Amino acid sequence: MGKHFVAENCTAIGPAPCTVENTIYGYYPNLGLNAFFVAAFAALVIPQIIIGTWKKQYFYSYAIACGCIGEAIGYGGRVMMHSNPYKDIAFTIQISCLIFSPAFIAAGIYLVLKHIVRAFGEERSRIPARYYTWIFITCDWISLMLQAIGGGMAGGAKDNVSKRNMGTNLMIIGIVWQVGTLIVFACLVTDYAIRTSRSWGIVSADAKNLFARRSFKGFLVAVAVAFITVFLRCVYRIAEMVGGWANPIMRDETGFVIMEGFMILIAASVLTLFHPGFCFSQPGLAQKSPMLGSISSSDVAQNEAEKGVSARQPRFLRVSRQTSE
Repeated sequence: MGKHFVAENCTAIGPAPCTVENTIYGYYPNLGLNAFFVAAFAALVIPQIIIGTWKKQYFYSYAIACGCIGEAIGYGGRVMMHSNPYKDIAFTIQISCLIFSPAFIAAGIYLVLKHIVRAFGEERSRIPARYYTWIFITCDWISLMLQAIGGGMAGGAKDNVSKRNMGTNLMIIGIVWQVGTLIVFACLVTDYAIRTSRSWGIVSADAKNLFARRSFKGFLVAVAVAFITVFLRCVYRIAEMVGGWANPIMRDETGFVIMEGFMILIAASVLTLFHPGFCFSQPGLAQKSPMLGSISSSDVAQNEAEKGVSARQPRFLRVSRQTSE
């Protein structure tokens, strides 16, 4: 795949070779579209923080809120690039923030599986439910760090080609790692869904009642949509980055807007609209648990037996449950 010439020593648009065509992206980032993304992601932060605090579902809501804040900042960088596509600080802001912020959205998705397993029966899970969060959040953190460090190196490289290439490679490794994590997650979700459907007769009545609720089904659809959009975005980013800087995919603004901007906006929107604070709770189904979901009475008993003390949750991790009052 051919790469366009880039005038690396230019600092502003001017006479050749300092034309917009010789920037990395080859265009003036669309002011209206990028301003829209700034406003849209910033607007999603507010309900996530309010609902997360109200329902005490801190980890889920704050992770997605962090992702939306990063996205808004990243598109703010692209707004700055509209007036000067050669502006180094603007390029660094947008490449760094937009490359790693979706990892926070993915974290919200990963949190779901643990609590679905606890609600519908841990005995059909390949691994204990409590391990899902730590395994996938750890993997997500590794991905985030690789992408953030790589984005910072690439964005601040200026005319240092070796530093930019090293940063690019770290970003690619981080995104590939994220794709691999998403695939493993999808396999475990599919496996659990199949095993649970085959054993539906022994699923608890509370879990069946939960599944019958339209709000919960909407929540499951929202998580599936968010997973698909984040996955497609990651695949797009790999294709964009492996071709090197200023390759045709990277210089296609329409493709970027659709596969990066709208994919992540859709994911963040559905995870906000179908917030588990309203869609994933059931009287009698569960007690308080960390992060977003529920912990069964059997889990409480197991924790008490393991620790020799009453099961207690740190205040900052507590989540709410509906009561039967």
